[in-house]
Amino acid sequence: MATPVDETQPLIIHGSDDVFEITDFTVISDTETFIVTLENAIHEWNLGGANASGVKRRESVPFPSNYEHQWEHDSKTVTYPPNRSLLLTHVWPGGLPEVTESANDGPYPVATADLLLHDSYFYPWSVITQQFGVFEYLLLSPVDEEKDVITTQDDLQMIRSAVEVATTNLECALPIFIQFDVPDRIFYVGTVQNGSIRTEFDTIHTFAGFRQHTCLHGILQLLREKLTMNHIPDYEINVAIELEYIIRNDFDYGADDLSADDKTIDEADISSLLIGTKRDVIKEFRLLTGWPGLRPEAISDDTAYTDLHPFSAPRWRASVSFHKGVKGLLATALERANTIARDAESRPVKDIIGDRSGAIDAKPGDAFRKIADPHHVHAINIVESVLPVDEAKLKLWMEQIFKGEPKSVDIDAMGPAFGEVYQACEIKLRNAKASPRDSVVEKLAIALLSVLLHFETEKERITAAAQTWIAFVERLRHHWENNTDIPGLEDTKVPDSSKCLLFQKVQMIQSCIASRRKRHELFDTTKNFVARDDEFYDANEEFMDSEEGSTHTQDETVAEPDGRLRQVGDLTLLHHPDTPLYEPITQDQSPMTEDMLDKHAIYLQSINEDDRIKAQICTLQSDMEAFKAANVGCCIADFVRWHSPRDFVIDEEGVGQLSERMSMEGNIWQRTWDQARAVSVAHQTRLFNESKEAESILQAFSMLKVSEVFNFILPTGMVAAVYKLLESANECHSLIHHELSQVVSHVSKYARHLESDEALSCINTIIKTESVIAEYSALKQKFEIDETDIRDTESPEGIAAADGTTIRNFVLDLMSGTVPKQAFANATPEISTRPVTIIGAPNGPLAMSIRRLLHKDGRVELAEAENDQGIGDKDELKFPPITKKHYTITCQASRDRGPLNMPQRMMVMVNGDEWRCCRSFTSNVNFVSY
Repeated sequence: MATPVDETQPLIIHGSDDVFEITDFTVISDTETFIVTLENAIHEWNLGGANASGVKRRESVPFPSNYEHQWEHDSKTVTYPPNRSLLLTHVWPGGLPEVTESANDGPYPVATADLLLHDSYFYPWSVITQQFGVFEYLLLSPVDEEKDVITTQDDLQMIRSAVEVATTNLECALPIFIQFDVPDRIFYVGTVQNGSIRTEFDTIHTFAGFRQHTCLHGILQLLREKLTMNHIPDYEINVAIELEYIIRNDFDYGADDLSADDKTIDEADISSLLIGTKRDVIKEFRLLTGWPGLRPEAISDDTAYTDLHPFSAPRWRASVSFHKGVKGLLATALERANTIARDAESRPVKDIIGDRSGAIDAKPGDAFRKIADPHHVHAINIVESVLPVDEAKLKLWMEQIFKGEPKSVDIDAMGPAFGEVYQACEIKLRNAKASPRDSVVEKLAIALLSVLLHFETEKERITAAAQTWIAFVERLRHHWENNTDIPGLEDTKVPDSSKCLLFQKVQMIQSCIASRRKRHELFDTTKNFVARDDEFYDANEEFMDSEEGSTHTQDETVAEPDGRLRQVGDLTLLHHPDTPLYEPITQDQSPMTEDMLDKHAIYLQSINEDDRIKAQICTLQSDMEAFKAANVGCCIADFVRWHSPRDFVIDEEGVGQLSERMSMEGNIWQRTWDQARAVSVAHQTRLFNESKEAESILQAFSMLKVSEVFNFILPTGMVAAVYKLLESANECHSLIHHELSQVVSHVSKYARHLESDEALSCINTIIKTESVIAEYSALKQKFEIDETDIRDTESPEGIAAADGTTIRNFVLDLMSGTVPKQAFANATPEISTRPVTIIGAPNGPLAMSIRRLLHKDGRVELAEAENDQGIGDKDELKFPPITKKHYTITCQASRDRGPLNMPQRMMVMVNGDEWRCCRSFTSNVNFVSY
């Protein structure tokens, strides 16, 4: 039986004294597998060969001055055996014109020729472009930053060799970079080769660099040593230098770090919403002073002396970054209010603060209890002693709510651009189902939102809100009991169903006040009033309302007319032409709020048709009875002539008669007229019991839960918050035009439907909008110069401080610059906004404002204190220490004493003890130096 062959073991031939071992060399190695994988990816993207259609940048030409780099990339995963995954990314600047044929006829690859372009100097949006001067490239980076990272030189050299073999085989003229070590180190190496021309890219990164290599003189020496170019004159070397001055504001926000401070609490005006943040939201302000094109002989910069002073820099640029995710005071108040409104376990306000000395729900018998029962023990309310808001402050707050002056907005002062935006938003907000501006309900909503910011703990905030609400209800009761109008609602007739429910209920109380005052005036002017003086009082009226039988108290037969208001023109009674027709004093129709209308509609649906008709004609019957009392001997036609003139038709002969609908058999008007008696309004049962309605609303208000209170005020609070945003966005509206439109739409929708999801959408949009406003305000304030700045610092003669318009435009430029798309995911630059060129630097008005800002940096005073110079009253404007220095040197020189001068580039960055050198050196591989 044949013995099976083990294919995993070397083949051994027996039968001889000599043993031969045959090794199979057809097995592919891990490196060769990786090379094939790279070649497949490069070939798939068409990046190799003479007609590489996938290459985007075909020739080395400067970019247009107005070109906006929007980086694009394409990626795929490749595997480096046995188990390391690398991401191969093709990166190029977007928006380039497409080239169908190769346009690079020069001796160098495009990437090599790009080394001499100034466009890559200090470019912040691609780390590789800034460090090595190339614009289109391939990058190998780890997929998993923990297990796939390349950390050893052996792995790096193996991958680098594989990359060079793959690009050579496919004649790929794009540079390929390899990310070495952890991403935070920003360490790249790479290569590009086209025939005999080869450019190598490498990085030196250390925290222990030599001191002489931190200045231009030492860096030039280092470059000459590497390129052996001592014979190259300085005028053929181009130097670009940039110094960074950075003011940082690093802090961490705590969970409850946004509440107003103690001073704000004591001096707070609860009639105005707070906006912005408690602390400075500016994370970093960066000034970049640059010398974009120099010759080495034109400047001195060594360890002993330097000419690199910011006052001599021909180019100043600035950028700013902010702490993101910081919620402003306005959004925080709304978030807290929305959280309370959604609390299913919320407690009634009276349970939270206790009985406030019985001002609400006090029973009439309580006033006589001490007299009637001298042994009655009076419970002392000790809750008030631990309440967060004292009575004096509550009284002040109620004065602001009920007697505060209406606010006016000067739209003309806003300017035409923002004036149109404000008016467009205001039109939409007027249609929101909230309360009118400057109404007591809006002021209450603002007060409750403000309260949520003035106390540290949730318990204190809820208790203070409960106190404010109860004080508001007590003030409403005071107006009701004293028959005084609620401020701003004097002209209210009936509740406005287009407004929020809370405002309707306050309007209802005002309607009750007006109705009772009118009824009292009616009793004062009605004849025989003295004989029926007891009918004036509410107690007797309640008794009258409860009487059984008909809705009137007087027989139809009257001795003389009663309850006349005024004569109706020159009309006379049809059956008594000598008697004028009078308009009677009538009862007002019962006003109803939105929820009352809903309940009334449900009631009408629940009863039979006859009862439904009676319920709907009670007002008509009251008017007919009053008309009969005022016009003795009248008929239904007389009533129609006054109540519904269109139903009294006069023919061509001048004879009048009732309309067809009034003459139909079974007409409800005729039936009601036949049943109505002559009863003046003073003796009718009230259709609208204002005492009952007002007391029921006030009673319901006092028993509300805290969550119900905030559900009441949230629609108005949202609208008030939007108005606050609009008032604060006058100068920066161009930054948030879209957000303002969004938040107005969200708030209008929420006020209409009261959906919780829509409330969250409102708050999220307000967070973004308020954040921009806070950033703008904080940044503008940094550049504004007050009288103290002008007095305490010296300014060059003839240089005035920047005016408000100049500062405003500069701040808008800083914040509105579109940030280019990053080259790749893990190459995020430190600059988060596009640097803005400062016109007139270093001695222009705007530059002076920036110099004063830098002069205020604490490191300036610290340096003076360390040098024992002290800080005088009039100090020269000084700069803080340099944060970073960037040097970029380019030239055309040979390497290793070759015969051809080729593009060379070196970038050095010095950041404190950190020293980084990125070299792009080109050589001719066909030249061998002996």
